[in-house]
Amino acid sequence: MDRAKVDWIDPFIGVDGENNCLCGPYLPNSIVRLSPDTASPQLSHGYASSLPIIRFSHTHVSGTGGGGRYGNVGILPFTGDLRVPTEGYERENETASAGYYRVTLMPDDIRVELTSTARTGCHRYTFQPGVIPHVLIDASSVIQVDGDQPGETTGLCIGGYLEQASDCELVGRSDFRGGWGHDYPYSVYFSIQFQQPAKACVLVENGQFVQQRSIDGQDCRAVASFAGCGTVEIKVGISYVSIGKARESLRREASAEFDVIHQQARNRWEQKLDRITVEGGSERHTRLLYTSLTRLWCMPSDLGVDDEYDGWVSGVRQYTDIYALWDSVRNANSLLTLIDPELERGILNSLLDIAAHTGWLPDAWIAGHSAMIQGGSSADILLNEAKLKGLSGIDYEAALLQMRKNNEQYSPDTWMYGRHLDDYLSLGYVSTKVKKNSVSRHMEYAYQDWCIGRLAQSLGQPDIAERYYTSSEKLWNLWNEQQRCFAPKDSDGTWAEAFDPAVCLPDCWNDPYFYEGTSWQWSFHTHHDFAGLIERHGGTGAFVKHLDTFFEEGHYYSKETMLHIPYLYIYAGRPDRTADRVRECLNTYFQMARDGLGDNEDMGCQSAFYICSSIGLYPLMGQDIYFLVPPLFQSSIIQIGEEGATIPFMIEIIGSIGAGDGTKPRYIAEAIWNNTPLDRAWISHSELIIGGVLQLRLSEHATSWGSLNPPPSPLKEWYTSKQIRS
Repeated sequence: MDRAKVDWIDPFIGVDGENNCLCGPYLPNSIVRLSPDTASPQLSHGYASSLPIIRFSHTHVSGTGGGGRYGNVGILPFTGDLRVPTEGYERENETASAGYYRVTLMPDDIRVELTSTARTGCHRYTFQPGVIPHVLIDASSVIQVDGDQPGETTGLCIGGYLEQASDCELVGRSDFRGGWGHDYPYSVYFSIQFQQPAKACVLVENGQFVQQRSIDGQDCRAVASFAGCGTVEIKVGISYVSIGKARESLRREASAEFDVIHQQARNRWEQKLDRITVEGGSERHTRLLYTSLTRLWCMPSDLGVDDEYDGWVSGVRQYTDIYALWDSVRNANSLLTLIDPELERGILNSLLDIAAHTGWLPDAWIAGHSAMIQGGSSADILLNEAKLKGLSGIDYEAALLQMRKNNEQYSPDTWMYGRHLDDYLSLGYVSTKVKKNSVSRHMEYAYQDWCIGRLAQSLGQPDIAERYYTSSEKLWNLWNEQQRCFAPKDSDGTWAEAFDPAVCLPDCWNDPYFYEGTSWQWSFHTHHDFAGLIERHGGTGAFVKHLDTFFEEGHYYSKETMLHIPYLYIYAGRPDRTADRVRECLNTYFQMARDGLGDNEDMGCQSAFYICSSIGLYPLMGQDIYFLVPPLFQSSIIQIGEEGATIPFMIEIIGSIGAGDGTKPRYIAEAIWNNTPLDRAWISHSELIIGGVLQLRLSEHATSWGSLNPPPSPLKEWYTSKQIRS
């Protein structure tokens, strides 16, 4: 590919609607994510294309739903009288690329350019001749999602201070509370350095200009004025620990000129994007793929080893804004294990270190605290998968103990960690006594029990494995045979009345039975026993018809809990139908548009679906297999393994794929894996990591390839072996 990979990136894809992706610059897993914030009503990432820009702030989440968090240390250039501007700016010539954002603020005609390093934000403002340049610094800025409660479900500044350290520097600390997941307070420290001395700098306390060198409270701002220059450059160091660390980050990372820092950001992204190289696809598909890769590496933030986290000292690399595993577990972590195992190992070791210090594995970790559990403990799934895939450098014995704790010990706070165990242990199911999402929690607990058992088996603990495999059979205790779906059951063993499997509350987060979905949608969530699901629907033919009905009646959309469903045809011997459905999903839910994604991006979840489906290699969470579908590209080369020691794995289409626009349905007619015919629509991780070439010959018409060798269904295989042993 002659064109640099970074030149395919379009940061505006997915910034609007419910997508909530950032358009401003960030680096892989950086602390600073510098981006424009717009006027109310704000979404969780603070931006909307249709609203005026009110500031550029340095901390953001990307692609999430829920209440606002971050949007801290805001800066806004302006002209005219000395004041605290409250009006927003309209925009012209807004553009963005890898590590760079530019816009012209109107009517003042101020050109804004942004770039960043891992822990600093770099601003360059170009003013028209003859005006007095001013810059507003807002130490109390925070994203506030309309309809949420400030300080609880969305952000609120609760204090801090701002000090003019010199004519070239402002420093301070800002304290905040609230946002998705928890309402524990957090602090952001900063050093704001001007590349040229300010002519004047006035602090603003509670809306009033004051003649002081420092102020404190919930509303700390300043206005710096400059003279004799058309360009104002500002660099901002951000730290979660101290002003000293913010200053050190500026010295270490941002001493170069703006354009040099921008080029360094491009180079860093090009290096990361080299993990996947595609050829022979359309512009749309190529642009979507490389943009999606930047979203995969957006969160969590790398805090270093005993560096940007002050909760404890342990010699373990820490991460924040793990926001949340419940989303990324579906596919993003599996993709990272393949192409960035260093990062996946770091995240898992961080989770185990958190558990060692707090007592419990988190399902989400934000600003030094566990956050809301949306189901069970997704870390259980990831730790088992990592062991199955041979990811080294993890204490799996310690992991197993923490995973078992979720099943064996009652949680003092089921909002933050652990499980609802009362009826699950005594009755074998989560009953309607749990008032929120009882059935979907039960289903997640059952799969996580299988993961615990599988890890125990890998570690040579057959008795523990047997116990947890048996426990994972509880999955079917909430299967309603008459309705052919999972359903709520009261603690006395009776099915809940007036239950409709096609309906959940409009406020789907608080549905009593299923989280963010209906029973129709959740009833495909039987990852350790898809064979059992097929049997309960009457066999492969009936299951295919059920899947067809599910799609044709519009139950499917691009929601993280449903992303695996198009691939389930493979278990019923119909990989051709999977090819149809996956192509439909790629064409329907992924567009080169500002609202181009089907749902929240969710920590790489939507991105990983697109990346993996478009190259034709899709993972199954918690296990060590990948499904095969016709790719969108003539060839894809995936660099597998550790940086500097990767092994290339190539997927190559034999012959031409035509326009490559993805409009024609294509089917696999033949697969050749390292010169050996492959007659199944799945491949194992152990096969992938030796590298090599998977050649595919495609047909415009459905074929029978892969129909006779379905993927393994672990619970059925265990049950069969148990019957043989007995």
